[in-house]
Amino acid sequence: MAIKISPECGKINALLFKNENVGLPMTLFLSISIDLDELEFQNETEETCIQLDFIKIHFRSFSDLQDKEFEFPVNPEEGYIDGSVYLDSQHIPVDVTKISFCSFDGDNIKAKIFGEVLFDYCGYKEPNQEFNLEATLKFENIFIPPDIVSPSEQNLDIVKNMLSEFFNISELSEPIIENNGFRDAIVFHKSTK
Repeated sequence: MAIKISPECGKINALLFKNENVGLPMTLFLSISIDLDELEFQNETEETCIQLDFIKIHFRSFSDLQDKEFEFPVNPEEGYIDGSVYLDSQHIPVDVTKISFCSFDGDNIKAKIFGEVLFDYCGYKEPNQEFNLEATLKFENIFIPPDIVSPSEQNLDIVKNMLSEFFNISELSEPIIENNGFRDAIVFHKSTK
């Protein structure tokens, strides 16, 4: 039985990240989270989202994404999107093969996302399910994790200079230190100017 994947709304963020152990230089990645309408799975009603992380797209501004389409390989090929949907108390992998960004109003961007939920990967009898969904994504922030730069007042200017190599920081607020529920980090929000 196929589940109905109906998007409610979504968020789009960016993350400055590097991993020297695997040879990954400093890179600005996108992250997309799409809340889904309540759905039935394994005879339970679930509230969940599709979470897409480490989306590697070159952009200097969120307006650069407008009217652009990007294709992606699937896991484990290099450049895949790390995607999942949390159902039945586990993360079920999601392969995304294409994202088409549409209109951008300065705060939100409309996107069409094409992919497949891999139920067989987790041993479910349900067939894998292809999806094609549309969602309006609200920009939240650009996040600098503490393992990149320690979240302290004296590091705020360092982070501004670092991020300016990847993004037009004139579109952003001054950096602040925020706690995301797990740890403190340096965060930029959209400028309200």
